[in-house]
Amino acid sequence: MAKVIVLNEYRDATALRAGFGPWERTFGERFGADTGLADLSNLTLSRLAEPGDESAALLYSLIIGFLGYGQSETFDSLDSEKQGYVLEVHLFISDQLRFEMMHRLGWLDLFAGHQFTLFEIVRDYERVKQVCQEQLPQLVKDHPGWSEYRLLVDRDRQVFIRRTLTDALAAFKAAYDL
Repeated sequence: MAKVIVLNEYRDATALRAGFGPWERTFGERFGADTGLADLSNLTLSRLAEPGDESAALLYSLIIGFLGYGQSETFDSLDSEKQGYVLEVHLFISDQLRFEMMHRLGWLDLFAGHQFTLFEIVRDYERVKQVCQEQLPQLVKDHPGWSEYRLLVDRDRQVFIRRTLTDALAAFKAAYDL
């Protein structure tokens, strides 16, 4: 008897393998369709949240794989339209990774990106981005910068949170001996 293959499920499974393959080789961990930000180990999160070429390459490969652009494709081999889209998604995921790091430090309340899998963030980027823009991350009241933060309007609050990135990265590494 012939085995029935559902094409969408096959494509998703192929995209998951293509996207997570470099991560599994790099981090020595297993990732799957249900992997969200909260599922990342502290070491993996730290490396991905660190600005630079390594994290960018790992995020590009994840995005390119998930979007089905081809396992052998690199960011530089994509046409300019695809590069622009990959870069936009990369910047968004980078923010979500850093928000997760700040959340683990106890600096941020739960944030909208926390509810999505990495696969959803990439494959349903426009919808996820919209949800995240409607529910901006919030600094916790016991953060040392709370008194300044609470007086700001939403837009300036987001700038304030982003300004704490360098301190958050250093505090995260220190807190988890990374």
